[in-house]
Amino acid sequence: MPLNEITILYTVIAFLFGLLIKSFLPNYMKKKAENLATKEDIKNITEKIESVRSKVEINTDAHKSYVSERKSALLKFYDEISSFHYELMAVNFGDFPMDGGQSLYDYQTNYYKAVAEILKSYQRLVIYFPNDSVLLEKANAITNNVIDSRTILKSHFGSIKMTSIKEHQAYKNVSTDGIEPYDLAVNEANVANKKYWGLMKPLANSYRELYQHYLSNLNVYLKESEIDA
Repeated sequence: MPLNEITILYTVIAFLFGLLIKSFLPNYMKKKAENLATKEDIKNITEKIESVRSKVEINTDAHKSYVSERKSALLKFYDEISSFHYELMAVNFGDFPMDGGQSLYDYQTNYYKAVAEILKSYQRLVIYFPNDSVLLEKANAITNNVIDSRTILKSHFGSIKMTSIKEHQAYKNVSTDGIEPYDLAVNEANVANKKYWGLMKPLANSYRELYQHYLSNLNVYLKESEIDA
């Protein structure tokens, strides 16, 4: 084939190849870019979904922990007021042993400790519940009742201890001093007890009512919590 014809043929082939490249390559590069963009978008969306999911799980766990702590605070307060009710309010000093006032001293010490624990438990409830909460309202009424009873104990329990010790001593000395000093000591102890319980009994009765109200509302709250869980 003559040189000129070969040159013309190569020129035509080069021209056709150029047209092919021009028409095919942009579409190919565009499609490639679209695929890369699609993969990148999917990756970004997946990362965002995982981030949101993690935040939701964290918030859910935090909420569950908060609800659990709130429930524990309610039950802790209930335990404290139950112990106070059955161990310290429902007592008869006449049933205490004649041990020189030691049992009465222990009772007074335990009373102050119990009041302190109730106050601490109540303060935890204040953290978890709004002021208009029915449970917090009941707990507040009980706490105020307990504070009032502590005031009475502080002001009048000393005479209970003093007359009780005096009665015990008179009882031990009946054989030498006769029955009259003992009868006098018993009478003084009775007067002190009557005065003390005259002030304390209304609070004790009120406490029992408040205790039952708190328990009733606590049961309602716990049942509703189980339904919402």
